[in-house]
Amino acid sequence: MVSATETMTSSEAARRLGVGMRQVERLLAAGDLTRVGTVGRAALIDAASVHRLGTRGVRRGRPWSAETSSAAVDLLTAGETGRLGSTERSRLISRLRHMSAEDLVRAIWGRASVRRYRASTSFIDRIRQEVTLTGSSAIDADGAIAGQFGLAAAQRVEVDGYVDSATAQQLIARFHLVDDARGNVTLRVADNEQGGRRVAGTVIVALDLAESLDSRERAAALALLRGRLELLQ
Repeated sequence: MVSATETMTSSEAARRLGVGMRQVERLLAAGDLTRVGTVGRAALIDAASVHRLGTRGVRRGRPWSAETSSAAVDLLTAGETGRLGSTERSRLISRLRHMSAEDLVRAIWGRASVRRYRASTSFIDRIRQEVTLTGSSAIDADGAIAGQFGLAAAQRVEVDGYVDSATAQQLIARFHLVDDARGNVTLRVADNEQGGRRVAGTVIVALDLAESLDSRERAAALALLRGRLELLQ
């Protein structure tokens, strides 16, 4: 259960994000903010989701399609992509060359449906084996990736990873996952995103780590993304 100190009203969230009440409702509907209850007619919003969005920044304009987002990840990973036609590919490269790391995170965020759950700590290791680890979970699991970010692994009793929609439903049932905005299990549901890998690619890890509320993790993620963007110049 989320306590009062861990929530904000819609008006408090609007002030924190510098947006209007209608925009807060749109952000709730889009899943960018997490509704945890109501007080009268006002929504109660998980404060961590507000802080994460405030750190990332409210996205302006239309989000990139899944295909464009995946092509951008390809370009930042290997310098090439076969997902788009030549005109679209050239246009995307031009956009990336003029983007900041922060703009990139905002543009690509939303390529997966992010759900947070609470699981018994006895299940965490087993859940780790069922997902493609990303964010801080990838740092903790893979020393080589941790080294690329200049971060050290920690012994966190939590998991953050990608699954397809069918696997997500299986995990919810098998491990009795309960919706919890402050939970210890983050499932990023995206069919065909990272299937079959133990740990997500470095660029994906950076994009997800950039939403961390830990300032050191976020800074390391943005620094890596800036470096990848500079390689496209």
